[in-house]
Amino acid sequence: MTKVQIRRLDDYNLPPLQEAVDEFLNQEFNSHWKHSKKVLLKPNLLGAFPPERAVTTHPALLEALILYFLDLGKEVWIGDSPGGTANVEKVWQTCGLQDLAERYPVRLLNLSTTGYRELIYEDISVKISDILWNFGIIINIGKLKTHSLVGFTGALKNLFGLVPGLAKSDYHRLYPNTNDFCRLLVAIYQLTKEYISYSFIDGILGMDGPGPSAGRVRKFGLLLGSKSISSLDYVASKLMGFKLKDVPYLWDALHKDGQLISDIQIPTSFQDFKLPDVDIRTVKMSNKFLRYVPRIVRYPFQRLYDRRPIIASRCQKCSICVKSCPAKAISPPDKINFPVIDRKKCIKCLCCHEMCPYEAIDIHKTLLAKMVG
Repeated sequence: MTKVQIRRLDDYNLPPLQEAVDEFLNQEFNSHWKHSKKVLLKPNLLGAFPPERAVTTHPALLEALILYFLDLGKEVWIGDSPGGTANVEKVWQTCGLQDLAERYPVRLLNLSTTGYRELIYEDISVKISDILWNFGIIINIGKLKTHSLVGFTGALKNLFGLVPGLAKSDYHRLYPNTNDFCRLLVAIYQLTKEYISYSFIDGILGMDGPGPSAGRVRKFGLLLGSKSISSLDYVASKLMGFKLKDVPYLWDALHKDGQLISDIQIPTSFQDFKLPDVDIRTVKMSNKFLRYVPRIVRYPFQRLYDRRPIIASRCQKCSICVKSCPAKAISPPDKINFPVIDRKKCIKCLCCHEMCPYEAIDIHKTLLAKMVG
């Protein structure tokens, strides 16, 4: 049986968080952990979003993990490669990591500057941060959110942060649609999973609607954890109301792990539990619909069934969308005009929507797309 642990937590009060972290990790503690000196905490640091926006891993959960490993005498590092061209120091400051580094003997790592290895899984070549091979213990800490491109983002999608710097933008350009991008995610997972010691999903505050950054902040009140990343994502997505077929990468990940759903063990009190009033329709229906369109008619069909980003009047002209666009399809703003998206160049990867800190990128849908979801 594969165990997924779940704990109800109403807020980010540190003592209950420490109790939950102790309970989850003590069950996994082994001789390898005992003899490993260095620990890497790999949170979700998508961009410079404050903790109350529920976009990034909450610093209180990181603090509980820091205290757990410092108490064991470990050397603790926190590292990620934020999306697009985000200023890493600003991300650390806004997300609460700089404060943690000032209060505890921990070090912050920009995984975009630590070097990488280029690995191949099946026919997909992926650049992975060298840091993966420098730590005996790696704790992966995702966020419980919807995702406009792949439906759901939890622990597995968080591994995309192991891809350094602008290589992530290149991969969005090379794998712009849902199916291809999910193949990339599964490749990254297969290449890195043996190095991940344990994974959490921070769902105390989470997000539904058009995630992973512009959705609705929700107080889900849950912390989840497991040794098995695919099982953890399956349970977390199911609690939000997703079915297995709604999350394109999930069946493949479970299958490659040899993981049967019937062999996933969760606490009895959560056997029939589902989070109430979660808006997953926004991300679920459209991705599901396109996946079943035959490839031979997919291009003409996509002209009828289309979703594209548009820049709203809420734009603050920060140019983050310009810098984050892998297709270089967005022209910079000037004193009078907002940025402009070139529809012919746009690959509809929605990176601009994902990275905008002001929720100023709306998704325009054709009539058919509106009817589907």
